[in-house]
Amino acid sequence: MKTIRISDAIALVLAGLPLSALAQSADSPQPAAPASSADELGEITVTGYRASLRDALAIKRESTGVVEAISAKDIGVLPDVTIAESLARLPGLNTVRDRGNDSQAAIRGLGPRMVLGLINGREMASSEPDRNVRWEIFPSEIVSGVQVYKSSQADLVSGGISGTVDIQTLRPLGYEGPKLTFRAGPSYYDGGTELPEQDQVGYRASGAYVAKFTENVGLVIAASLQKQPNGYENVMGGGWNNAAPGAVDPSGPAVQNPWGASIEEKGIESTRSSLSTSLQWRAGDVFEGRVDALASKVNISEHDFGGWYSDWGNWAGDGDSGNFTNNVVENGSLVASDMTFNSTYNSYSARYKQDMNLFATGLNGKWTLEDWTLVADLAYSQAERYGIWQAVRMNANVGPMSFDYTGELPKVWAETDPYTAATQDQMFPATGQADVSHLRDTMSTANFDVQRNLEGGFISAIKFGARYSDRSKEDSEPATAVTATPLTPATPVDSDLLKPWDYKSFTMPTMVSGNFSELATSLYGASGLDLLNYDYKHTPFVSEVQEKVTEAYLMANYATKLGSMPFDGNFGIRFLDVDQTSTGPSNGVDVSVSNTYSKVLPSFNARLELGEGQFLKFGLSRALSRPPLNDLRVDRSFSTNPPPAPVTGGGGNPYLEPYYADQLDVAYEKYFRQDGLFAVAGFYKRIHNYVGFDTRDISIEGETRPVSFTSPFNSTDTGTLEGVEFSYQTPFFFIPHMENFGIYSNLALTNSDIHENSPIDNPFPMNGVAKQTAILDLWYAGAKLDARLGFKYHSPYTILFTWSSSGLAAVKAETMLDYSMAFRLNDHVNFRFQAANLLDTPLRLYENNNVSQIARNDVYGRHYLLDVTFKY
Repeated sequence: MKTIRISDAIALVLAGLPLSALAQSADSPQPAAPASSADELGEITVTGYRASLRDALAIKRESTGVVEAISAKDIGVLPDVTIAESLARLPGLNTVRDRGNDSQAAIRGLGPRMVLGLINGREMASSEPDRNVRWEIFPSEIVSGVQVYKSSQADLVSGGISGTVDIQTLRPLGYEGPKLTFRAGPSYYDGGTELPEQDQVGYRASGAYVAKFTENVGLVIAASLQKQPNGYENVMGGGWNNAAPGAVDPSGPAVQNPWGASIEEKGIESTRSSLSTSLQWRAGDVFEGRVDALASKVNISEHDFGGWYSDWGNWAGDGDSGNFTNNVVENGSLVASDMTFNSTYNSYSARYKQDMNLFATGLNGKWTLEDWTLVADLAYSQAERYGIWQAVRMNANVGPMSFDYTGELPKVWAETDPYTAATQDQMFPATGQADVSHLRDTMSTANFDVQRNLEGGFISAIKFGARYSDRSKEDSEPATAVTATPLTPATPVDSDLLKPWDYKSFTMPTMVSGNFSELATSLYGASGLDLLNYDYKHTPFVSEVQEKVTEAYLMANYATKLGSMPFDGNFGIRFLDVDQTSTGPSNGVDVSVSNTYSKVLPSFNARLELGEGQFLKFGLSRALSRPPLNDLRVDRSFSTNPPPAPVTGGGGNPYLEPYYADQLDVAYEKYFRQDGLFAVAGFYKRIHNYVGFDTRDISIEGETRPVSFTSPFNSTDTGTLEGVEFSYQTPFFFIPHMENFGIYSNLALTNSDIHENSPIDNPFPMNGVAKQTAILDLWYAGAKLDARLGFKYHSPYTILFTWSSSGLAAVKAETMLDYSMAFRLNDHVNFRFQAANLLDTPLRLYENNNVSQIARNDVYGRHYLLDVTFKY
């Protein structure tokens, strides 16, 4: 019989909590903690953000493997707007920003291609060309928790070498909060304040209704709507080319020159809407059923004004060094120069539309009979994306130019800026175009798990199961659908249709813009109308990758003691068989190519309880990630020149084998309070079959000669990835009057000897590997107020910034600062304020693994959110 102290009961009553909470607290194991009454009272009444930290630690502690967790039992308790922002703050995780939003995740230095995304334990379809998940599609209000599995075990769905992210949506029977929650408020984005036709004020609204019709039947409906007008400015390098020795300096070596520079502003309006629902019911202690569904829609509308300066680079390597003066060379690259020759400005007024839809649903049943548990799950998901980019083009001669890439942000000068050229009737029309894309991903899964609990022996439970999935990814390939020819190419563009605009963040010439529709009809006539009115939602598919996966596993849980120390864990094996078929054009002829493979994935996990809240965890496993679906496409083209000309070509590779890794995990975790943790986790992975772009001689059906083919290939070498992660979080209970303040921090150090295949002379490190990633959050959690000031730093790392797997770039080091605050006016009304990217940190990319060769600079600006929450 457990002892309940009167002081604890009084504290609960004063806090307005039921006495049952004390009994539940007594039933669960608690780590050692100082015995002051003030601390006990704080432990009982803790709510909000601090409670979510505590709940996440409880999940981490109870796991026999290495797991990170996010807990949000109370709707809206997370200080982030989307789950992507929450994931970015976990140890060893990075998220790449897209249009200013945290998006896809890398875990432990392995990029998004090797992260498996699940929703309620189910693999889901993706509107990306590969398998990646855009985590920003999940608003925080529809999520009850997230678990990130860094170590592997046999009962986990295969597919995540770097880790598995499982998002859990709200479940009504386990929810204890208010029935109705509604949140709404305005947002403000200052990145586009100087851009033409760009708003700054948006909004965000969400609501959730939880109904428990009886103790055994419940329903939850949650929805969100967001309008985000986050316009931004960017300057992109125009690529780099090799100049011959003496081209820049008469006595100097070969120097790489920029081909030009791309100048662009993007006025963006994104709308996101989602609807999540779950119906849950029980039949006594024998059966529990759940059917849930999630629908998410994202619509992006951009107006793009910009263009590119060309003719800078010494293309043939035989230029006159007198063309470049006042030169600055860094890392073998020309990073500043006054160029004496004429440059061309190629202007465009464009618009881009992208519509993304996701629907995911599933039916889950759980039967419990004495020591047996059976779980059956059926799921279906479909993701679809439509896109169109339409551009009106113009060009002008702007004379000699200068550039300086040595500072924090690039600078460009022109003798004649584009707007001056336009007003002097020197801006002429060029061919316009519309590029379209269409992608659809459809997935069905069936999963069965059986567990038999055992008593009295070393083995505490036996678990086995099977899974089948059928997936089809169809793609249209981005292609030019319409070209528009100028009516009178020798006649200047009417300057009355153009207006000037200037960058806020960059030193650049005055640019020109214009109404897209007016320019299209004025410059192109009837073909301009075709450009304007093209129906992009009926773009046909040209390729398809089908993938059928059959899996089975057997796992045993064990529990014993080593001396007086509890020792438990699991060991098992997972079998995997994959049958994939790629259909598409190969040199204009439709072909179908099949490939099959099977793998065996063993695993072993152990947890030793050292006492006083200390645990030692150990894992040894083999994990697998299937190749990116867009790399598996059969789409191929190659030359047909007669001998002795070589045969060359490029395209997808339907014969790719999966990545797999032999991995070791070791972790020490000390829980010195319910919300206090110090942990050190080390990992080592030996990775096989890494996929990267290369050029190799291969045989292709219908071609008698070897083809020098550029495509994704499996690496013939193995490589390693190793690292260590430190975590420390605690309230400042050891400082008088500071017990409501605390710290959440982590540091990840990662290294790998794996490099991408291109460029050959200076290859990028493996996609996703940041040698240092650090988080430092300072928080306050009081009876009425929650606040957090969050710092994040990461060192440079490689990413795929385009939809092509060959589009490699590196993200420069970034330091981010965010702030969030929530104020509880009473039990029914809360206020929240967020300020993100307070340092106005730009996204900066560079090419060719050379920090001096800029690829992209996006200045997203700061954004703010203020909303109010009503709970009933």
